[in-house]
Amino acid sequence: MDFFISLTPYIIDWLDLITRWIHIIVGIAWIGTSFYFNWLDSRLDRNIKKDDVEGELWSVHSGGFYNINKLKGPPKEFPKELHWFKWEAYATWISGFVLLIIVYYFNAESLMIDKNINNISPFLAIFISIFFLISSWFLYDFLCKSKLIDNSFLFTIICFVITVIIAFALTNIYGARAAYIHVGAGLGTIMAANVFRVIIPSQKEMVNAAINNKQPDLKKGISAKQRSIHNNYITLPVLFIMISSHYPFTYGHKYNWAILAIISIIGALVRHYFNLRNKRQHKKWILPIAALGMISVMLYTSIPKVITKNYNETNSFEEVSFSEIENIIKYRCGVCHAYNPTFEGFDAAPLGVVFETKEDIINNIDQIKSQSIDSDVMPPGNLTGMTENERKQISIWIDQGSKINNLPE
Repeated sequence: MDFFISLTPYIIDWLDLITRWIHIIVGIAWIGTSFYFNWLDSRLDRNIKKDDVEGELWSVHSGGFYNINKLKGPPKEFPKELHWFKWEAYATWISGFVLLIIVYYFNAESLMIDKNINNISPFLAIFISIFFLISSWFLYDFLCKSKLIDNSFLFTIICFVITVIIAFALTNIYGARAAYIHVGAGLGTIMAANVFRVIIPSQKEMVNAAINNKQPDLKKGISAKQRSIHNNYITLPVLFIMISSHYPFTYGHKYNWAILAIISIIGALVRHYFNLRNKRQHKKWILPIAALGMISVMLYTSIPKVITKNYNETNSFEEVSFSEIENIIKYRCGVCHAYNPTFEGFDAAPLGVVFETKEDIINNIDQIKSQSIDSDVMPPGNLTGMTENERKQISIWIDQGSKINNLPE
């Protein structure tokens, strides 16, 4: 029995890997089909003389020619097999939720909770998470069914403002990384629910009406089209959130919620440019505006660090010794980042990173800087109580050349 208990953390790591791999694969399939059909519908040649065809498109791929037709109505005779694009969306959400369980719910105390922000219990953190995912869909669906939907601009502004407020609230409930992931999970839930609750039922209604020679419910078709467009614009912000965990200078920033909001606008702008381009509307000013936005965010997050670094270099008269840094890392980081972690709940060093020797510290100096100096996401939730003065000492030591025994490494 002890053997199987010892094996558990390794099994969980493999489940994490396999589930993450599946999530990426099905996510690519879902996003790919979404982008393709939006492009296809925009590129159809509608100046054709065929009574039953609304538009057609010719393309070449993989050594063959393809002729795709969009009919004005249902086919006179239904094919034996009609392809539906739904399981990509369902599998993406399911695998994403399983990842949320494996990575965050199983490690709620260390990855979801930051006691410096909000000292809540793991049970409450998980309860809020599930409640948030469910309520995200109901709030969005309520707005879609309101009169606001008739005014696209106002609807977009209100939804964006609500999302920013929610992002700000989450950064005051969870640790920064978990807050970001939950914004993405909420948006992903909305996207998948759009497919499950609106888009696919509308398509089934259309098919059944055609088979029974009845008039389909046009309102459902319009609603499905709107939800599909919403999904299209949400995609790039969600993709950013998926990769943001690798970049603590975003989610670990003091105003992380604002950075998320700005980058989400930039992502939606880029998507808007390509949607217009597919319709042969070339709004060339959009991409430069998006680029300037990214440059502005980059400078805003980077310049203060350079100023602090220069200040440390010019105003630190007392050299920080490596022994001081070694002690800080030993007691604040080494209890988890060790071959045999002593901190409760950790059976292996996170990401395999250990700080047991001088060489370990020097080899991982960039990670220490990004995780503990450029942001305060490590230790997670500040479980080991690293102080601001200790972070400053590490920062000064790095700025002074990361010296061991007065020799720069």
